[in-house]
Amino acid sequence: MLKIKRLKPLFNQMVVTKNMYSTNVKTGVLIDASRIGTIKEYQTVLEVGPNVRDIKPGDIVYLNPTRYAKIDHRSGRKEGSLIKDDMHMTLDIPTFTVYDMPDGSSRQVLLIGDNDVFAVVEGEEFNENPDIIVEDKPHLDLN
Repeated sequence: MLKIKRLKPLFNQMVVTKNMYSTNVKTGVLIDASRIGTIKEYQTVLEVGPNVRDIKPGDIVYLNPTRYAKIDHRSGRKEGSLIKDDMHMTLDIPTFTVYDMPDGSSRQVLLIGDNDVFAVVEGEEFNENPDIIVEDKPHLDLN
């Protein structure tokens, strides 16, 4: 087994974080529980290859996952008198375990090309479902 301490991308490749959804995702007024454990659409760039332009380490990028999408088709599943076909999509992005944390622990990273990036964005994450804190209001008792 190889213990990777640094992954240096070549040509137009980049190494980005592998941040995953850990809680329900609120999309508008709906809560999408199916996204738990899936890769986020945006990642932080860790390393860039020598031919990557306009993207630098630390940038947040929106990924184009269609290149890595794999569709699994299972046909002919019978339920009662119906025959159903199942379509399931998974992402097959090259993932590596890198032991680059200061305490010697590891993290998962993705190796993508610069053409797999829609845009570099400026912004920060925020909690869409913050805890609602209601202050106690004084009550007026007229009795």
